[in-house]
Amino acid sequence: MYKKSKRVALLVILLIFVSHINAEQVDFVGSKTCQSCHEAEFSAWEASDHYKSMQIPTDESVLGDFNNVEVEFHNIKTRFFKTDNKFYVETTDSKGKRAIFTVDYTFGYFPLQQYLLNIGDGKLQAFNIAWDSRSEKEGGQHWYHLQPTENITPKHPFFWQRHFQNWNGRCAECHSTNLQKNFDLTTNSYNTTYSEINVACESCHGPGQRHIELANAKQLDKSNSGFTQSLPTQNLWSFNPGKTIAESHGKPLDTEIDMCGKCHSLRSPLTDESNKGGFFDKYRIEWVREPLYHQNGLIKEEVFVLGSFLQSKMYQAGVTCSNCHNAHSGKVKIEGNGLCLQCHQASTFNSPDHHRHEQGSEGSMCINCHMPDKVYMGVDGRRDHSFSIPTFQFSSDPEEPNACLACHEKEDAFWVAEAKNKWQKAKVKDWDRVHKLIVSGDAKVDQAIKTYLEKGYTQGGDSAIRKASMLLESSKQPSQASVELTIKQLSNSDSLIRRGAVEALEVLHPADRWQVLKNSLGESNPIVRFSIARVLVDALPIMTQQERLILKDLLVEYRYMLGLNADSPITQMNLASLEFNLGNLKSAEQGYLNAIEIERSYIPSFLQIADFYRQVKRDEEGRQYLQEALTIDANNPDVNHSLGLFYIRQKDYQKALVYLRNAYESPESQFIHAYVYAIALDNQMHTNTAINVLKTSLSRWPANKELSQLLASYENKNKVRR
Repeated sequence: MYKKSKRVALLVILLIFVSHINAEQVDFVGSKTCQSCHEAEFSAWEASDHYKSMQIPTDESVLGDFNNVEVEFHNIKTRFFKTDNKFYVETTDSKGKRAIFTVDYTFGYFPLQQYLLNIGDGKLQAFNIAWDSRSEKEGGQHWYHLQPTENITPKHPFFWQRHFQNWNGRCAECHSTNLQKNFDLTTNSYNTTYSEINVACESCHGPGQRHIELANAKQLDKSNSGFTQSLPTQNLWSFNPGKTIAESHGKPLDTEIDMCGKCHSLRSPLTDESNKGGFFDKYRIEWVREPLYHQNGLIKEEVFVLGSFLQSKMYQAGVTCSNCHNAHSGKVKIEGNGLCLQCHQASTFNSPDHHRHEQGSEGSMCINCHMPDKVYMGVDGRRDHSFSIPTFQFSSDPEEPNACLACHEKEDAFWVAEAKNKWQKAKVKDWDRVHKLIVSGDAKVDQAIKTYLEKGYTQGGDSAIRKASMLLESSKQPSQASVELTIKQLSNSDSLIRRGAVEALEVLHPADRWQVLKNSLGESNPIVRFSIARVLVDALPIMTQQERLILKDLLVEYRYMLGLNADSPITQMNLASLEFNLGNLKSAEQGYLNAIEIERSYIPSFLQIADFYRQVKRDEEGRQYLQEALTIDANNPDVNHSLGLFYIRQKDYQKALVYLRNAYESPESQFIHAYVYAIALDNQMHTNTAINVLKTSLSRWPANKELSQLLASYENKNKVRR
């Protein structure tokens, strides 16, 4: 459970709503104003999911059955009913008591519709029992719990009243226009406002008042629309002689990435929306790595398209969102293979010689091989946008996606072997090859990564987001060569790769990190500067006063960036860490307490405050938080590990071994839990048991040098004793 709650936290998080234009928001004119001049675009938008993303509850907008219907999930009974044209939900609250809540808004439309419930303090919560709005024939028209396999209790991170189900901080920005979150940390409350209830014209184009003024004055032209954001004129694409794939004429355009990516990505905003700059100057996108992505780079958790699209050769070639999608309806411009054949020559790519399936069959459809879908929220299938070429290296991991086995899941081992032979011409991709070298600890990995990073797009090289993500992966098995290579990337022309290099250098000792990164303090990109500040925080205690002064402006900016997400427990922990390393212990403690107040089921907050109390010699207070964390997840390996170390410090070794064993035996344990448990066993004269623990652990982490060396030392110790 903890692994999933932590994952959601990377995923990357109202007294009375005001649906009219506030005095300070006069630049927003409302979508209805656009209708008179832009009828076609308005009609397309009205039919889109954007228009229906959030609505006032009425008999027309509410799709769920509120006819006094009772359902039960996870031993919690919930009743949906309607009184005096208002919609209500009776269910269990965070204190375990029955209560009735008003449905303030519908949320989403198809294939699921959720409902936003008001719990006071300005907080709207996305209720996690949704209505399956598909037809009965498709399996819909019933109530559906969004976490069907989790043991959801009032203490669970995914319980509907918890932070991770909060609309204000985790959903609203991408579902309403001109959202002002207005979070008050002192009261842990919101006074959220917006100009329009859902995603409307000005969500993408910016404030419209100046546009109206220019239109009325008949002064509109292509160079002066009055909008802060407009769709660019698309590049022309054509087939050059002898080429089977069309090429773009003109420079690659990131305008649509900047416009669409702010919502269609898993990212954290680190600058105010009014600041100039593109997507990569404002948002900190998540890397291509587990648990968000599978090892082969395909989507695993909900990453909302852009992270996979940035990996693609399409993006590198200049393809942009509106080449395939209608900007106002969101629908694809052409159904079937015709969409891809805009740029891929039909005689080459839409033939059995290429797809090796019967023409017109499911196997001949481009998207089924190159855009495998993943089902989220139980019924919502979404296509991977990395447009990958299947490797045909059929994984033994049933969770690892494979385009072939998605359709041929019932085939036997003989078929798989034959299929491998048939398709074997496809070479193993650089990403897969280098990633496997890292995981196995192969000595060839340093040269492989160097070659991988230096290979450009025209030589078949990977995208910047993949290269940056690979830098982070390589830092798990650091060497002198890999560190030197990473330092070299600090001057890369791409901001994503520079950011990846900064974060990969976190493996260095703080003093060494400072010596390297102090040369990058003139970095121009705000997101890279944020990463520099974050990884230098724990170097502050070893800096001189003069060196701290050099960092002063960067730390002011870092505080500001964190403040944009002050309602996140992760942000409060980062602020607490900054205060601690500056020596402001009272402020640090308050930061950790703020994190717990915001979300009392987020286990990393408990771990960090316990470690804080350990360092300030208040260990017993830390133990109490660790014990509370166990009531949330008794099997959490990190909590059990920390409690084991606490009892070692107390010299209560028997208790310590119990908790360390719990950490080691957890399905979500890491090698460090086994390593420490083995040392504790040996210290208590249980060397044989320690040897067995290490042997078992090496079957799980066969390339781990620390485990191998410890095992060898204990086996030698036993030989000496004999």
